[in-house]
Amino acid sequence: MKVRRFTASSMQKALKTVRDEMGPDAVILSNHRVSGGVEIIVAQNYEPVSAKKAAPIYNADDFDDHETNTAPKAAPAISKQNDNPWPFLNESERHQVQEQLKLQDQLEALKRQRESEQKPASQPNINVNTQSGLQASLQQIKQQRQEPGYAYQPPESPSKKLHAQYDEAKAQQNQQILSDVRNELNDLKDLLVNGSGSSAVATSNHFVWKKFSPANALQAKLWQRLENMGFDEWLIYRLLHTIQSHVDEKQAWQTCLHELAQHMNISPSDRLKRGGVFALVGPTGAGKTTTIAKMAVRYTLEHDEAKVGLVTMDNYRLAAHDQLRTLGQILGVPVQVADQDHPLSYCLKQLEHCDLVLIDTAGLTPEHPMLKYQLDQIAQLKTPITTLLTMPATSNARVLRKVYHNYKGAKLNGCVLTKVDEASSLGEAITVLLECKLDLAYCTDGQRIPDDIDPANAKALVKQAVRMAQQEQQMVANMNIAAGAW
Repeated sequence: MKVRRFTASSMQKALKTVRDEMGPDAVILSNHRVSGGVEIIVAQNYEPVSAKKAAPIYNADDFDDHETNTAPKAAPAISKQNDNPWPFLNESERHQVQEQLKLQDQLEALKRQRESEQKPASQPNINVNTQSGLQASLQQIKQQRQEPGYAYQPPESPSKKLHAQYDEAKAQQNQQILSDVRNELNDLKDLLVNGSGSSAVATSNHFVWKKFSPANALQAKLWQRLENMGFDEWLIYRLLHTIQSHVDEKQAWQTCLHELAQHMNISPSDRLKRGGVFALVGPTGAGKTTTIAKMAVRYTLEHDEAKVGLVTMDNYRLAAHDQLRTLGQILGVPVQVADQDHPLSYCLKQLEHCDLVLIDTAGLTPEHPMLKYQLDQIAQLKTPITTLLTMPATSNARVLRKVYHNYKGAKLNGCVLTKVDEASSLGEAITVLLECKLDLAYCTDGQRIPDDIDPANAKALVKQAVRMAQQEQQMVANMNIAAGAW
């Protein structure tokens, strides 16, 4: 918004000047009489802010050219004693108008001062009407020149101080214009980014990449790619702060993925090879029983003379024991059922001769009264035990966090990420693993026993997450093309 003050002998002349210099769309903010005529204050490119009771706004064409020294039609008279001459402006706009008027007054004062100082110095008043007067004047000038320190000086040029004041005022005006242009460009940039990017960026974090330098488009691109992979904002923000500003996009992307893999907690070795007692806990349908079957068969194949024992604590589902009993018959290994008559400690005592014991638990809801009892049995065992949380990669971050908090009472030693092949992205699962500081022991990616289970590998998991994100984007693009054709 540009604000200017105009004065003229009449309202008609003032309005003509406004139309000539600022166009017919200029908006009159105020008008009042001054000595010698009228004064009006005009704004250009003014967009009024809606209010409950806004005052009417007039432009130059709303005035009658045939009436002079009159106010706008239907406009209330503006009192000189009114502390707020522009009631229809908000506080920010009033401040902007006052600053521009003040700056305009300073510039006009400086121009008048420069004009007065540039006028030639006045000459001595010489009376040339008479010869005696002329001689007296010449004698006076001669005496002045003979005085000590007198020397001819040319007319003074504008002082350096005046130049500095003028330049400072001009710089302030230019700075204000530059600031307005910069703000408009930033608004356009936000609009373009929001229009071409994911809508989740605008809704979830209100253009969270504004936290970075507006000039750093590289961080904005990386943010978009990491968000498409499903990572949470806190993790993305931490990863991007490791990026140097002078690197190219490919190098920066590789750095992000490397940092991500480095921060993941991975079990140092295949825990299953050492044998011992393992308990798998987790919600219903997470894949606990299938994972136990894969672990039991793999251990049996790798250790010919090893003895494996199975324990089930699931007494709540119909025919819950059948799967483990069938597996035990196939492998020729004993199966124990832990219940109120035969607690878990008793079952483990019966299988103490086994090299590997795998415990399958019931997937109970947090509200179920037996969940705490089941977890307490595992946590209070005197026998060394490795408790692994079974986390399905198909669940979102909120569900996975809830799973962790529901089962952390079992003194977790790590986790198994299941159903990786069924997930659409791995970013949310990896985010929760880092957030909860869980060691990742195994990943499962299919129903084949015992093939579809592998010790966790951070780099391989990150690569798979990138590949899933690319496939997801390609699928969305194909769907958009199909929808457009339809």
